[in-house]
Amino acid sequence: MRVLRFALPIKRQCIGLLGLWAGALLPSAAVGHPHEWIDLRVSMQFDAERRLIAMEQSWLFDPFFSAYVLEELTANRPNRRRLQEQADTLGPQMVTNLSAHNFLNKWTYDGKPVDHLTASFVSAHVKRKQMELILRIELPQPLDLRQGTFEYRVFDPTYYIEMLHADRHRPGLKGAPRGCRATIHEPEPSEDLLIYAAELDRNESPEDGLGQHFAERVIVTCPDQ
Repeated sequence: MRVLRFALPIKRQCIGLLGLWAGALLPSAAVGHPHEWIDLRVSMQFDAERRLIAMEQSWLFDPFFSAYVLEELTANRPNRRRLQEQADTLGPQMVTNLSAHNFLNKWTYDGKPVDHLTASFVSAHVKRKQMELILRIELPQPLDLRQGTFEYRVFDPTYYIEMLHADRHRPGLKGAPRGCRATIHEPEPSEDLLIYAAELDRNESPEDGLGQHFAERVIVTCPDQ
């Protein structure tokens, strides 16, 4: 398991997005979950005219969360077929439940919000003791990144779950114009925010939008050809 860049103490019941993702699917107990993490892998999709039309994202959940949502993982010898069946059932419902939260994505084009995103479930897998969810997020209309700068962030607004790009993974640019570049900018929360986040106890609700201050920013630039 990776070392958390901004480690927080154990949190209150039903940490942030467990309730959002699983809703009524999960029990309401779950008191005192530790801080969780998700590894991201991203592939941006471009059409024949070299315009951005969608983004495919892979979310690899940590072993604790995976075992919490996939009951079969808690068995001494998990049945791989039943594990996959559970993942296939849960994955689409996670994506549906996240629609009210913009699928935890915030996109901008030349500084202006990109709204009305839609997403579809692609697949779910179990890799050893971790669940992977793959979803495809569609733009309402294509964007020509040769005419403006595109930026995206993926984060849990409560920051109970840390979402960062996987180590050594650079966002893919499938079909992009020649010379396009995606640059990951590390989060730089202020000292006050770091102290605030660290001092939250399990009975407190975090400030709305806390997670955005700890999110990576990915900026995509393409030369005007």
